[in-house]
Amino acid sequence: MRLTNKLWAGAVGLAVLSALGTLGYVWIERVSVLDALYMVAITITTVGFSEVFELSPASRILTIAIMVLGVGLALYTASAAIERLLDLGVERQRARTQKLISEFSDHVIVCGFGRVGRGVYRNLVDRGEQVVVIEDDPASAAEAETAGVPIVMEDATFNDTLVAAGIGRAKALVACVADDSDNLVIILSARSIHPTIHLVSRASEQESESKLRLAGADRVVAPQVVGSERLAAMTVEKNLAEVFDVIVGGRAVEFSVEELRVDESSPVVGSSIREAAIRERSGALILAVEDQSRNMLHAPSPEHVLLPDSAVIVVGTAVQVSAAAELFSG
Repeated sequence: MRLTNKLWAGAVGLAVLSALGTLGYVWIERVSVLDALYMVAITITTVGFSEVFELSPASRILTIAIMVLGVGLALYTASAAIERLLDLGVERQRARTQKLISEFSDHVIVCGFGRVGRGVYRNLVDRGEQVVVIEDDPASAAEAETAGVPIVMEDATFNDTLVAAGIGRAKALVACVADDSDNLVIILSARSIHPTIHLVSRASEQESESKLRLAGADRVVAPQVVGSERLAAMTVEKNLAEVFDVIVGGRAVEFSVEELRVDESSPVVGSSIREAAIRERSGALILAVEDQSRNMLHAPSPEHVLLPDSAVIVVGTAVQVSAAAELFSG
């Protein structure tokens, strides 16, 4: 039974008991309605005042019945009222959170707040991103709420849920729920609502990667595969593993990897990588660039021409990456 219904049921029960008790005293003892109602009130509330009229054996039996039923109904109604007040507090908090989310723009949506989702959320926040989490598991959602995470407590596979998370204003979405089929639906829904949003998905099974890409995912990551490759690298190629940590983790030596876009008004548009002299002018190193077919070229040739609106992956310190971004933005 819903809390509102419980509250109404308790209140109606108390009203009916009060009316029947009052009529019972009037009929048995021939007292006024006011005296009878007063007797019912002090009996239900157990305030301990003296009797307002002499009670016959029948009235005493009635008093016992009113006392037992009244106390039970009063406790039931009070507990329902307290629960309702607590729920109102939660609803107000969620309304404030939804209002906050409605003001977000260019943010990232993380679907799922399990072990992977929590890690993704923490890393994005550490990078200064605004993040909205979608989670329908009560325990995980409560943990997120307690931590002050902006959260939509609904099923991420529904379009309305994605809209509530502000997908129309978001720049990226990460689908990292445990079930690959749910991630597939999330990617399909997100792509249909926001055709240009950047979509990244988790894949628990390798065979799901191709399906997720067909559904519209720009990037697919299989944590188990990545983890096993890292373990193998750390075992047999210690130095290579340390370099990998520097590039990917980036925090110990303040390196970071960023994807930048070449603006049409940038002075480097139409120049080769050699002519643009990005390394000399910013200190950042170009790792990969997009070609005309939007394929990513790793370790590109110095003669590769930088195209408008193409993606460029650079590595460097925060200052160096920022300087490169200024060159690409014009």
